[in-house]
Amino acid sequence: MHRTPQWKHSLRRLLLTPLLLGLFPGCDAGEERPEQATRPPPAQSALLTTAPTPMQVVLDAEADTMVSSLLPGTNYGTLTGLTVDRYSETYLRFNLSSIPAGARIASVMLQAQAYSGESPGGDGSVYTHLVPDDSWSETGMHWYNKPAVSGSDLGSWWLWYSTSATKPLQVGLNYSPKLKAPVQQAVDSDGKISFRLRSPGYKTVYRSREYSVASERPKLIISYFEASDPQVTADLQVVDLSPAADAQVLAASPNSNYGTSSILTVDRSEAETFLRFNLSGIPTNAKVASVVLVTTSYDGYAYDGADGNVYTHLVPNDTWSETGITWNTKPAVKGSDLGSWLLWNRNGQYTTQMGINSNPKLVTAVQQELGLDGVISLRLNSPGYRTLYRSREYTNTAVSWPHLLVYYFIPPPPPPCPVSNAPAPTQVVLEPEADAYVSALNPGTNLGTAGNLIVSPGEEETYLRFNLSSIPAGARIASVMLQTQAYGGYAYGGDGSVYTYLVPDDSWSETGITWNTKPAASGNDLGSWWLWYGNAAPLQVGLNYDPKLKAPVQQALDSDQRISFRLASSGYKTVYRSREYSVANERPKLIISYFDATNPQVTADLQAVALFPSADAQVLASNPNSNYGTSSILTVDRSEAETFLRFSLASIPANAQVASVVLVSTSHDGTAYDGADGNVYTDLVSDDTWSETAITWNTKPASNQCDLGSWLLWNRDGQYATQVGINSSPKLVAPVQQALGSDGLITLRLNSPGYRTLYHSREYTETTARWPQLLVYYTLPSSVH
Repeated sequence: MHRTPQWKHSLRRLLLTPLLLGLFPGCDAGEERPEQATRPPPAQSALLTTAPTPMQVVLDAEADTMVSSLLPGTNYGTLTGLTVDRYSETYLRFNLSSIPAGARIASVMLQAQAYSGESPGGDGSVYTHLVPDDSWSETGMHWYNKPAVSGSDLGSWWLWYSTSATKPLQVGLNYSPKLKAPVQQAVDSDGKISFRLRSPGYKTVYRSREYSVASERPKLIISYFEASDPQVTADLQVVDLSPAADAQVLAASPNSNYGTSSILTVDRSEAETFLRFNLSGIPTNAKVASVVLVTTSYDGYAYDGADGNVYTHLVPNDTWSETGITWNTKPAVKGSDLGSWLLWNRNGQYTTQMGINSNPKLVTAVQQELGLDGVISLRLNSPGYRTLYRSREYTNTAVSWPHLLVYYFIPPPPPPCPVSNAPAPTQVVLEPEADAYVSALNPGTNLGTAGNLIVSPGEEETYLRFNLSSIPAGARIASVMLQTQAYGGYAYGGDGSVYTYLVPDDSWSETGITWNTKPAASGNDLGSWWLWYGNAAPLQVGLNYDPKLKAPVQQALDSDQRISFRLASSGYKTVYRSREYSVANERPKLIISYFDATNPQVTADLQAVALFPSADAQVLASNPNSNYGTSSILTVDRSEAETFLRFSLASIPANAQVASVVLVSTSHDGTAYDGADGNVYTDLVSDDTWSETAITWNTKPASNQCDLGSWLLWNRDGQYATQVGINSSPKLVAPVQQALGSDGLITLRLNSPGYRTLYHSREYTETTARWPQLLVYYTLPSSVH
């Protein structure tokens, strides 16, 4: 018995020597700037390596024998040959105990090596039947006491022998999906399974388990997924597909079509074969777990020293015509190979062999095409050997046609998306009614019309005043964000954060304020942002979204409807656009969300909590088994990278009524691809048990497919070195409320179908202001106050 990932081994070692059924895979200003990430390698090939990989066992029979009606009382259990014909039947029993309990069977193949036979006429197929009684004795069975079979056949093979004295080797292989269910049942019960082989027409003689060459003995080849496999979460279903079209193309006759031929040839640079399969029999919501491509070869030639593998490639263009395709009009292939097989033949030594490709790279190709047009085309080619196969036009038996076996499961439906009747707050975006910076270098000079705003350590400070009169009286402030657009600066060292302070005196004049007359600030800071500048001067967004901003804004709204802030830094210099700047969207902004006083669902002043992730990690398709939980980078990049965030809500009272939620993440790089949907979507993930230091692309938890809002950040060629993604969708409220009432944890996934953006994680060491944050605004019942 061998147990390995199925695709890693050639059946040359596992099964028949020299028969080869290989399953090879395709095969210096300022302080030092924090390290930036480089883009991961393109993930096109990676998409073809992240499919679940089944384990495989190749089992020899633990018992085999034949019985004959011509000598009904005779036992043949010690012979090295097993005969199947009109008068003789063969019995095989396999022990399945090496397959772990709870395993989900993917595919089953029963193989026998024929070395002789005759074809007197009639139905020459060798049929496999289930024998429910496994108690028969190899050395005690005969025709009279043979156990009964149950049900209809479980598939068949067809081998033809002439009357010639020379008898070539042939492989009988039953790969029918009907084998899967009884094997699964046996694994789940007594761990034994017995089969009977019988033919109503032809005679074939096979090697028995007593034969001296182990690779030619009967085999049961089983692929399975362990019960703990995170990617296969339900029992597998299977569909057996014959080609909707197949054809060979020949370089020697480049304008000739061979689509009606019963032959498919693969021959170095001289012949290729094309196959097209219709996947319409597979549900569109299926999760493909395993794919096996099987072809029947009846002749070939192995050239010394050559690569004889027959490689499978994806053909993106499915419009080729079986009766029109030629060497000159054949469609192109895409990407690297999807696996291969290797068949050795020379001078007619074998007249039946099976090409089998079960590489996991086929899985992603089929899954991808299932989600597109429901059709998949494949090309077979070999750089070194010549092999001939039966096409779908072969009339003796459809068993010899090419087959695509697709094993899949239907994932359970995700839980319903949480729905909330919580009201959405109203948002207002205010520009300053006055802004100016003051300079210690020119303490008596007013700079209110300078056109910019500067913050630098000990030398420049910036003042901003906003008019809140557009917010209705009695409104309850939910969230406040102060935003500025930086376009230059210098990182001198020390604490580079730009802090926001409340200025109680709103009477200062934009055209009169100087360093000598600036109003005093009050209390501790109300939050900060952190921007780094060296020699280059990219655009950067300074955003303070600290919940400490809410209370002074609420107080100002309830009094004179004016609020003033001072911006100061003890370490870095940064230069910002002022309200006089010509481009409106780069001017300073105060972004306020509020609920009207008449709102019946928000009946008390809001409290707020800012939560850092308890875990965050990116997962990359290009390295599907690698964990990046300790990285300071979180990447969102089309089908190449996703980010997972988990927040603990333990600091929020259990009886809190959530009114508003804001998810914030700071981006430091990215690429916007033309014509693509660059939104970064937030999805709910029900499973909160993932580990920051263990999660990978292959083990990532599934999302609920609940869109909880999004943001859009445009960047290209480093134009922006800091942007902030903000999702304040009301759809975030219900899942947070639901999580608060259950385990107190919420997991979110960030993904984008079109753009690449990079964010700082909770492992980023320069400042926690750049970590992802979940801002939760809530009320408490009046009895709590």
